[in-house]
Amino acid sequence: MQNGGATVRPTSRLRSSSDVLVPRLRAVRQRVALSQEELAHKSGVSRTTIIKLEGGRDAWPQTVRKLAAALGVKPEDLQ
Repeated sequence: MQNGGATVRPTSRLRSSSDVLVPRLRAVRQRVALSQEELAHKSGVSRTTIIKLEGGRDAWPQTVRKLAAALGVKPEDLQ
């Protein structure tokens, strides 16, 4: 993207040492029979974020807590 002659690149969130992987998110979501859309609505986390997390992206601890609460599990159950 050009902005007055300077190139502007989209920025992405920097990784934090407190970010966590949630490799069991998909399995737990499917076990409680929720679609990604339903989980997004129930947790307040976007469906796009859920897709990324299920694909292996690290999550902020606050996001993990929201998802765990919506799924009725402890955050550790998603890790």
